[in-house]
Amino acid sequence: MRNSEIKNPMIILCGGRGKRMGKITNKIPKPMVKIGKKPIIEHKIKFYQSEGVKKFIFCLGYKSKVLKNFLLKKKKYKSIFNDAGLKPGILKRIFLVKNLITQSTLISYGDTLAKINFSKLIANHEKSKCVITIVAAPIQNPFGLVNWNSKGKVIKFKEKPILNHFIGYAVISPNFFKKINNRFINLSDGKGLVKAISYLIKKKQVNIFKFNDMQITINSPDELKHAELNYNKYFTL
Repeated sequence: MRNSEIKNPMIILCGGRGKRMGKITNKIPKPMVKIGKKPIIEHKIKFYQSEGVKKFIFCLGYKSKVLKNFLLKKKKYKSIFNDAGLKPGILKRIFLVKNLITQSTLISYGDTLAKINFSKLIANHEKSKCVITIVAAPIQNPFGLVNWNSKGKVIKFKEKPILNHFIGYAVISPNFFKKINNRFINLSDGKGLVKAISYLIKKKQVNIFKFNDMQITINSPDELKHAELNYNKYFTL
């Protein structure tokens, strides 16, 4: 059963080079890497539509024509494309479409897929009154973590602790960019977003949405293999 329509748009960040994928992304952008017979971007949109998301803003960059041509052929949804080229970091890519952020707006990295209830995520964000909500999930660190003091004496040891990590999904409000320092916008890669979130934490403007369900991230060939092995547990390829 399809969920009711979500009027809030979703920004999908698809501009990165994907260097850690090696030769796989020499000719295609990372969102076009296939899981089974379909690229991850197609899997993502299919799920997002099933959750009621209908409006998409694609922030393009590396191999933008390849991705845009594919998306236009598959077009069964309202979409806007912004090609910022190769240089801008994540925060700058979002900044370049800020005029389209007129309500709570979902954000998704182009190489991640998580089985999130977006209606609940948006409601959680709006209830918080914060300008950004980030989605976090637990992960077990495979190593024992050690802290020591200036004299070289161990003061803390924790064996394989459970940590919480940002999974590449968020919601921002229209006044997000009014609340941050403009010097963060032009920082490279994800540095600007990290700086902005750290700054907003001090202002008590960052909300958390806890998530503990299916998630797939493709940053490397090994993660791609893992995704191919586990995808069928949740979706049909």
